Amino acid sequence: IFGSVWMNSTAGSPMTQFAKSLGASEFQFGILAALPFLVSLISLPASLLVDATGQRKKIFMIGLYFQRFMWIPLGLVPWWLARKWGPGGYPTIMILFMLFFFVMHCGQAVGGPAWTSWMADLVPNRLRGKYFSRRRQWGIVSAIPACLAVGWLLDRYAGDGRNALHIMGWCAGIFAVAALFGIVDIHLFHYIPAIASEKKSGRGLLRSIGGPLKNRQFLRFAAFVGCMLFAVSFMGQFVTLYVLEQMGHGGSGGNTITQMMLLVVPAAAQLLILPIWGRAADRMGQRPLLIIAGLGLVPVALGWCFVSRELVWLGYLLSAVGAMLWAGVDVANFNIVLDWTGNEEEGGSGYFAINSIIINISGCAGGLLSGVVAQYLKNHDFHWVTPIKTFTFYDALFALSALVRLISVVVFVPLLHEPQSRPTREAFRYMGVNIYNNVFSALQQPLKLLGFRSDDEREAA
Repeated sequence: IFGSVWMNSTAGSPMTQFAKSLGASEFQFGILAALPFLVSLISLPASLLVDATGQRKKIFMIGLYFQRFMWIPLGLVPWWLARKWGPGGYPTIMILFMLFFFVMHCGQAVGGPAWTSWMADLVPNRLRGKYFSRRRQWGIVSAIPACLAVGWLLDRYAGDGRNALHIMGWCAGIFAVAALFGIVDIHLFHYIPAIASEKKSGRGLLRSIGGPLKNRQFLRFAAFVGCMLFAVSFMGQFVTLYVLEQMGHGGSGGNTITQMMLLVVPAAAQLLILPIWGRAADRMGQRPLLIIAGLGLVPVALGWCFVSRELVWLGYLLSAVGAMLWAGVDVANFNIVLDWTGNEEEGGSGYFAINSIIINISGCAGGLLSGVVAQYLKNHDFHWVTPIKTFTFYDALFALSALVRLISVVVFVPLLHEPQSRPTREAFRYMGVNIYNNVFSALQQPLKLLGFRSDDEREAA
């Protein structure tokens, strides 16, 4: 709950507005989207450290405390330098801001393998889908008010978007307050028991890396997720930029709309769908979830080409549906990696590290390439005039993202082998029935409050 406040308060408008105030170019926005993925290379030595020492809890605590504390200087130092140097120093400050952003994510890369290995032993296999879905739900409860509060603060007090220093000051303040919530989040892990893990050396350490690299099924799975993340990161920061430009800026409510569309609505949508994905993962397997969610994400990316001020409802719909579908990919991905991470004989935490490196290199490549493509198309004033609308470089990025999403499902998912999984059609029906039951039950609640009951409920009573 506390960690969700930190994560959702720093994402969306504050980060984008801070970089825009420093005069970030399209290519630099691509770099910002790529940096979290690039940092994942540190996960490999971090995984070896976990296996060599067995100190999973300690390594996690150090890495994540560092990450959360870094959000305080991340905003305050560039803001202070901007006040001191003036607009002439903004290009240099932007580079420093990206460096701070990179260093901050290093903490997550160090603590991530330790946390995953720890959770693999802590949470029973038969309950993982349900448990982690429920865990995410509780996070969403705090995420929604946090997103709304941030958007309102920026619109109400950060001005009309013309005073860059004023905007940076408010964003830096939001980062610092959010960091305190993030620190409380990590502090609460002190009360979770540290489960002892066997120390490895020599061949044991080599097995941590060699095991995952020899597992063809794991590599195929990582290729699918890597390709999908490449497509998602290809849109990255540009969706936020696009929405801010389409819906207005600063005083016109653009920040609140952006927070609502890109954070609040997706969070609410995931709150409803996560239990269904969790149950489906435990009963139907992971492969059918990847197929259903992956194919659904293709038209979602294309749909962003048609979002405008006149069709603002479409942006909310795409955000909701995209979040619901990505939750399915996320649940399946996490469960598969957790299953392999819990197998110490074949590699243990090395699976998390290798998976993280593969998919994050893909995400890094997607962010960097999108920045290059966006900068090139903007410099050449790319416009495609049609009877429907005039398409810009944003639309080109969205269309390319949709194409890569389709490739990831068509090429890699058929190669995945999961004997215990159910057919995709059966999983789709299972989810449909669960969604129908949840919606029907929700619609009945007002009648139940008024004292109306069905015949079955009266007989049971």
